[in-house]
Amino acid sequence: MYCIREHLLFDRSYIIYLKQDSIDIGESTQKIKYVIPMNSQTMIDWKVNEENQKLVAFAIFWNGQERYFYADENVLLRVKEYMDGKVIYYNMDLFFEAIKKPESKQQSSKIQLIKRIDHEQIFALKEMKKLKKNSQQLFQNEVESLRQLKHKNIVKLIQIFESDSTYQIVLQYLRGGSLSQCLKYCKLNSQEVIIILHQILEGINHIHKNGFVHRDIKPENILFYDLGQFSQLYIIDFASAGKLQELDKDKDMKFGTPGYMAPELFDNSQKVSEKVDIFACGAILYQMLTGLKLIIGSNQKEIMENNKNFTVTTQILQKIKSNDYQNLIAQMLEENPQNRISASEALNYLNLMKIQTFTGSLSIQIHHNQEPVQKLPNFKKLINKQ
Repeated sequence: MYCIREHLLFDRSYIIYLKQDSIDIGESTQKIKYVIPMNSQTMIDWKVNEENQKLVAFAIFWNGQERYFYADENVLLRVKEYMDGKVIYYNMDLFFEAIKKPESKQQSSKIQLIKRIDHEQIFALKEMKKLKKNSQQLFQNEVESLRQLKHKNIVKLIQIFESDSTYQIVLQYLRGGSLSQCLKYCKLNSQEVIIILHQILEGINHIHKNGFVHRDIKPENILFYDLGQFSQLYIIDFASAGKLQELDKDKDMKFGTPGYMAPELFDNSQKVSEKVDIFACGAILYQMLTGLKLIIGSNQKEIMENNKNFTVTTQILQKIKSNDYQNLIAQMLEENPQNRISASEALNYLNLMKIQTFTGSLSIQIHHNQEPVQKLPNFKKLINKQ
């Protein structure tokens, strides 16, 4: 692939090489002049023809200057496709336009719907204000995690942008609502619980196997692909996520949501591990089985205090009818993280459980039966009425 770098007196032609971790530009493989790392520290600008909105060139920042490389549109589209989700772009308005006001506002970000200018495909846009405390760290957490975690139960990162005032992350749009919304209006049966739980654990297991910890697993961060279907869900919101080996670096920051936080998150003297996600998963499983939240309180302060002092008891476990689930939850909510079950162990346990509603392997049921297990009430409409 060829590109042209314009100079005052003459233009110079270069070859573009797409490498695994970089894009190299030079006269040949032996004469590489520019190496563009494919990471979230690399900033790329794009030039678009104002009349037809077609790509004209891309720019890198080299030795403090912006340097443009011009090429055929097909070449630029291929280069951009390779860069998407790996580097940060300027000026999101060149490619997307807003179609709906923010769907939700989180403590440090807001979510809204956008669509590509060149076609009707819809995406979710997560914006973080730079003035918010720790916004840069949360942005880096999310981007670096999603860049490296590719899995059928983890939301897909599409593109990354940065403006003067905000960080912007374009994500796969999941229109099926959250598990939290579902639990508010639906009573799940054992078959539905196991299908949902298996997918959550598959996603968490992938996160842990790749050396990451999510640190904010909760029903609000479990989204369904489509309304009325349990057979495809995604874990979202990786702003709290981090590399297991680097968790000590941000000990001063508080992660997690009261009601789903493992005991060790309240004790700065304890080392945090991937097992915090398992405790949260146990709290979700309890809620799916009983319809009740595991840890409650009249306000956030009380919930936090009850979470801090939580210990799983026989009284809590007796609210669960199935002995198999009682045993699984007890291992997930184990106070000592070293004795707490792992995601892979929990998956093995699920596969060994004798659920009468299933015939054959659980994984086969999930991968090959994509029909909705139950038609959910349209909780989206119910929520909009509130």
